[in-house]
Amino acid sequence: QLKLLSHEVLQIEYDDLVNEKGLMSRDEKIVGAIQIIQFVLLMIRPQIGALTKSPYGATLIGDPTIACLPAVLLFFIPSSVRQGQALLTWRTVHEKFDFGLLLLIGGGFAISCGFTQSGLNMALGEGIAGLTESANPYTLNLVIIMVAAFCSQVFSAIGTATTALPALYSASQNSLHNPLALLLPATLACSFAFILPTATPANVIVLAKSQDLSRSLRIRDFFCTGFPLTLLVIAFGGLVCYITGEMVFETSAPFPKWACDEGVSCLWVGVPGEAAQNVYATSQACVLDSNQTTCMLWNRTVINAVPFYGSAER
Repeated sequence: QLKLLSHEVLQIEYDDLVNEKGLMSRDEKIVGAIQIIQFVLLMIRPQIGALTKSPYGATLIGDPTIACLPAVLLFFIPSSVRQGQALLTWRTVHEKFDFGLLLLIGGGFAISCGFTQSGLNMALGEGIAGLTESANPYTLNLVIIMVAAFCSQVFSAIGTATTALPALYSASQNSLHNPLALLLPATLACSFAFILPTATPANVIVLAKSQDLSRSLRIRDFFCTGFPLTLLVIAFGGLVCYITGEMVFETSAPFPKWACDEGVSCLWVGVPGEAAQNVYATSQACVLDSNQTTCMLWNRTVINAVPFYGSAER
């Protein structure tokens, strides 16, 4: 009976839609097909990038090209509904597309790029690396969540993830701190994007669609609603991340071997000793110095790294 009822409801909704909008036109079918092609191209983007590398190894076709190319095709395919026009015209784009929001999002990515190019992300990573030696694990977890959450509001969640995660990984390697203890809270905090429209595409869509209402949303509306919500999820998320991180991922464990890039900036050595707070290990990671002849263990003991290169290769 429930199955029959659901079918009847769907059939009524479909009939109402057909009566109101009519059957799918050729234009709508083409737009849907182009959208599917875009999804497929995005899924096979790594393979496309591997086939289109320059002689110097640079990737020539990436996500931006694949995202924009199908949209450009809409300007060239003729429309069957509007004779003599393309599926998408510049006049429609000019009237419907909010270029202010585009600049809003682009500004966040530009700031994120400057954050990386200036070396500020590495300075932040070094500062957090210093905190790992003295700060309480829960306090460190909460600080990372706060910094990542508020950076997400300005740089966008994607921009924060692409800049902060490598910096935190570098910080964990420099301090020989388990990288999951830093990366898990930062990754979680990138989802706490509630304060500004620049934080996430969903916020941008809401702001754009609100322009059709009698009273459009303002940045003040986002802030007043999102700020207390962000504080709440930071406090609750920090506690949950700390508890589950220890229970599921053992974030207080020593620096793992899989995270040690052998012979580059880290070396796995068979030196027994304390590899984390109150944790003894028979082998552990060692941070190489600039000349890669000596390295430093978690307890800040400096040892000769040369004898361990052969064992690392084996």
